[in-house]
This record gives sequence, C-alpha cells and structure tokens, in this order.
Amino acid sequence: MKFKSLILSLLICQNLYAFVVYEDTPIWDQDAITFYFLDGSIKQKNEVKEFAQLWQRYTGIKFNFTSIKPSVFNFKKYYKITFKGNSNESTQGAINGIIRLGNLSDDIIFRKTTVLHEFGHMLGLGHEHQREDRPLTLSNYKIIDSCVHAQKQSRSWCKENLNNINHSKVFIESAYDAESVMHYDLNSVIEKDSRLLDMLPETSDHSLSYTDKYFISMLYNQNISDGRLKAMHQQDLQAQKAFETQANAEKERAMSQLSTSSCKSLKHPTQSLDGKYCETGFMIIGSDDKSFPGEEFGACYNSFKNMQEKMNQQSYCHLSSSQLKKKRALWNHQYSSFRQCKILEEGSKNNQEYFCQKGYSFVTKNNDLIGDKTQCFYSKESAYHAMQDNEVCNMDQTEFKIHQRIKEKMLAQQMKTFHCKVVSKQYDKFNCPSNYDYTIINYESTEQPVNNQCFASKFQAINAMKKIPICGN
Repeated sequence: MKFKSLILSLLICQNLYAFVVYEDTPIWDQDAITFYFLDGSIKQKNEVKEFAQLWQRYTGIKFNFTSIKPSVFNFKKYYKITFKGNSNESTQGAINGIIRLGNLSDDIIFRKTTVLHEFGHMLGLGHEHQREDRPLTLSNYKIIDSCVHAQKQSRSWCKENLNNINHSKVFIESAYDAESVMHYDLNSVIEKDSRLLDMLPETSDHSLSYTDKYFISMLYNQNISDGRLKAMHQQDLQAQKAFETQANAEKERAMSQLSTSSCKSLKHPTQSLDGKYCETGFMIIGSDDKSFPGEEFGACYNSFKNMQEKMNQQSYCHLSSSQLKKKRALWNHQYSSFRQCKILEEGSKNNQEYFCQKGYSFVTKNNDLIGDKTQCFYSKESAYHAMQDNEVCNMDQTEFKIHQRIKEKMLAQQMKTFHCKVVSKQYDKFNCPSNYDYTIINYESTEQPVNNQCFASKFQAINAMKKIPICGN
C-alpha cells in the first residue's frame, strides 16, 4: 500500500480525533512483517505475541515472530526485538528497525500498554504528547523536574521523550487525543502526588483508543467499515476490562501474601494497630501488626516488585520475634519524650483529668495539659512528631518556667468566681479523705463547703465549680 494513495481519503478525516504520522515516516507496504527475537524468556516472547495482536486486528498486516534471523532474500523489511537495556523504545516506521523492551514493569497491564506503544512507533506513529498543537500545560518546565525524580532518568531523557515538541512536517493530523496509546500515561511518568497532575490532561487509558483504531485502519486497512470498527472497539473494551480485572486481582493476591520473618503487607484501607494505613495500595508493617517508624515505611506500594525488593533489603524485615520485640522497646523509649514534653500512655490521665481511651497524647513533663484540649494519636511516633512541632515542647528551661508561672496565674483566676472558690483542706475544717485535698466553698456565706465534696486535684474542683449555679460563673 503506497503512502500517497491515501492522501485524498485521509484528508476528509481531519476534523475527527487524534493521530499523527509525519511526512518523513516510511510506511509499511507489505502484507506481513517478520519480527525476530534477539533474546528474551518464553514468557516475554509470548506476551509480545499476544499483545501485538491488537494492531494486527486493525492494520490487516500479519505479524510473524521467530528467533531466527530472517534472510534478506525472503523478507523486504523486518524488526528485531530485544529485552536488554534499561529503556523502552522503537525505531519509527518501516526501516528494518529494532524494538527495545528493556524496562518492562512487573505490572502486566503496563507491559501490555508498553508493547502496544512501541509497536505503534513501528507502524509509523509519533508521540501524541509531543505534537505541535498539544495543550500548553504539557510545556510546563516543572514536568521535567517531576519526571527526573519519578523515572530516575536524566533531564535530557525527560526533555527528549516528554517535554520537547516535534516540529516535523505532519502528513496526517487531527485533534489532540489524550487517550491515544501513543500518549505517555502522565500518572506513570511524573510523580503521582504532584500538583501538576491536576493541571494536565487525564491519560489513564491502557490500550488503543477508538481514534488509534480508526486512523490506523484508514492508513492500512480501509476495508473496515465504520459500523464494523465500532463493533470491534466495543468487543475490545469488554476484553480489556476483563483483562485488567484479572490482572489486578492476581497482583493484589500476590502482594497480600508478601511477607518475611518480621514483615507483612497491609492492604488499603485496613489500619495497623497503631493507626497507620495507605490511601491506596499496600504498606509494609511488622508481623506484630504495628507499623515501623520512619518515612520510608510510610510508603504505599502498587508494585509487587518494588514492595518485594523493599522487604528483602530492609534489615527490620529479617528480625526474629524476640529481636522485633526489643526493637519496639527501643523505639518506645526514643519516642517517650522531647525537651519539655513527654508521652502520656493510653488511659493515663494528665493533671487536668483528661486522657485518651485509645492512643497516646503528650503533656508537659509536669503532666500538664498543653492547649485547650487533649489530642490523641494512634502511635507514639505520631505523638512524638507532634511534640517536635509544638511551641511549648520546644521551649528552653527559662521560657518554660515563665510559661508555667503564667499558667499558674491563670489557674489561680479560674479557682475563684463571684461567690465561690476552690480551697485546699488545710485552710478549711472540712474533713476530706486522704489524697482528696480540695473542696469548694461559698466565701460570701460563712465559707461553708458548697456541695460537701472533696477532690483529688484543683482541676477537678474547678470543673465541678463551673457546673454549680450558685457559684455564678
């Protein structure tokens, strides 16, 4: 099929969707293409054969695969396939090129998308995200920084493959299509928590878009009618949904079973005993169902390979049960106090009679409440980090003494209302039991106890006095 013979038929499609073929791209003019594998496992080869079938379905070109180099006398043009290297790339168009699949994920959905993308280049397609009329947001220079960090690639790689615009003269072009398989999935290329993603087009498709199929058939297989194309596309959507459902279930099952002597996986949204969890995916926790301290163990994983590597590399994941118990004791001690503050254990009361039924709080080293109410944290680590950010906890000794005097002055004011005040039993003849040192008196009427009650602390008495109508708060 000759390139120029398609010009008239394709010009009428300019107002449809997106597809980019550049004028200098050699287009296949044979009924079959032979691919020969330079290397690769049986599984890798079989996946390529299976995934590439989708392009055959719409081009009408037969793909032949072999591990024996084809003779130039038997094949006009062919492609080599290798799984070596550290990148995924392909020569563009019909030039006896090479498809390199050296950076395939452990995620089979991503592997399928990658194979389809590189075979698209082989058929002559350019990058959708690098077309000249792409959205302006794709030219944001911050994308490069985010790509470098997320992909562990050089700036030049990110510029060349993501940010740079292709200014080559276009033969076939229509409106931009973020769902094209020739568009990078930005959720995979840049940092997932990046604010950039809110500004950029949504690119979550994992297969050929309808536009990809429409124009590839116009280029190579014009015998497919519009009605037939739509029916084939609907079949593909159902097949892709079933494929992704099965793939995600298998990955989730494998990640759920990951474990070592002292580590295991925790699936969203289940929480560890100390309240940590992932918004999505899995996190690594101890075999005792508690999380590990440190930011690196707060990470959430959606990749089996990455999570497995982390478990294998981290020394915490290879402790015995007794060693893990000792580590827990050490971490508890490390997180027990910070400067002027300390951790208050679950169920323990501070001087103001407040406590956490579940979790931990922090108080001054004098056991006083900090602020207006008690904050509760699921883990000592979380409470410790809150202490580090707290103004009172960070005071030096002089500042803390001044702070305490101010608090005592405020407390003295709280111990007296219009008609009542809290007094210690040493100033009153009221007979209080041992360790109950405070009571409330009406100092305007013979200084008699108001409610015949004694309290273990002045704070209990203050709280009780607030509830007595005659005291006139």
